[in-house]
Amino acid sequence: MKKPSQEDLLGYVLGAMDAQEQRNIDEVLDQNPQLEDDLLEVKNRLLPLDHLDSGGPRPGLARRTCEFVATLQRDGEIPTIGSGSDQNSTLDPAAPTATATVLASVQNPNEEDTLCLGRDRDLGADSWTSKWSLPNMLVTAAALAVFAGLVFPALSYSRYQARLASCQNNLQKIGHAFLKFSDMHEGNFVPIPTEGKLAASGCYGPILKQHGLLEEDSLLSCAGVADDSPTHIPTIAQLQAADGVQLISLKKSMGGDFGYSMGYQENGTYRSPQNVGRTNVVLLADAPSNTLPGRRSSNHGRSGQNCLFEDGRVQFISGHSVGRDAIYENDYGIVAPGSHPDDSVIAPSHLSPLGAVNPKIQFLSLPR
Repeated sequence: MKKPSQEDLLGYVLGAMDAQEQRNIDEVLDQNPQLEDDLLEVKNRLLPLDHLDSGGPRPGLARRTCEFVATLQRDGEIPTIGSGSDQNSTLDPAAPTATATVLASVQNPNEEDTLCLGRDRDLGADSWTSKWSLPNMLVTAAALAVFAGLVFPALSYSRYQARLASCQNNLQKIGHAFLKFSDMHEGNFVPIPTEGKLAASGCYGPILKQHGLLEEDSLLSCAGVADDSPTHIPTIAQLQAADGVQLISLKKSMGGDFGYSMGYQENGTYRSPQNVGRTNVVLLADAPSNTLPGRRSSNHGRSGQNCLFEDGRVQFISGHSVGRDAIYENDYGIVAPGSHPDDSVIAPSHLSPLGAVNPKIQFLSLPR
């Protein structure tokens, strides 16, 4: 396993990684204890939080914090920070403690908060060098908690957007491969056989690979999937030589992390996807889930799925339909070929178009 980057170590320290990523870092640390020095360096760089600008709190937060801490000290509930006998004295509300100043500085005070901080500059140097009391440590911990609440969501959102963009980039490249294939086959996208060992919607992976249109297997992987194991697309020869459990396993993997359109039926005849250049018909999308409403994908934290449309456009869809057309079900509400050319159904890699029984449609063999 490769050495974690500085970004990965930062995410590990801040707890901004998902469970699988954290386990991966733990494994690397077990194998290479020297990386603990890098982790320690990252932690040390996060210590001077009083110099960081969060930029997100409500106006007046620092002032209200100063007033609150000063009130507690005036009532004798929090001792002041000082040296010698002054440690047990009470503090006038006009002179808040250094701890309140730390909290205010972390929260990026506005103009009215500057007055509170200005009064605190008159404190002696001993206020900073003396030992902190437990109440002051608690106040400082609260400041760090506020800071973490501002930083963690931003870091998590940044990582989410990066994975979303990586997935879209892969779909763009696959879209180019599909368009090239259709140019080579009279406007037809990759056909799904109705019988044999390639009779599954994920057959597009091995077929594009055989035609030299799939640059690398990793293009069929989605960065939004928790499992970061390498994607391997089997060849047609490997599928033809496989049987039983091995064949089932290869069929499930041959579409990678995406699902392909099952085509549609017309006048009782099954037809594979065709390139008509439509902007509202989904050709490929993040693989469906059997546990979510509308079978929408779980690839991106269950928030939606990236979709490759027939014209080569890629778009993120937060729901499980494009207009009135469900992405993962046909007009009858089941996973089977569409009931008309515009009824696109994205299916799991291993599912055969004729194996998905639709009681309302009688399928015939694809004309040779």
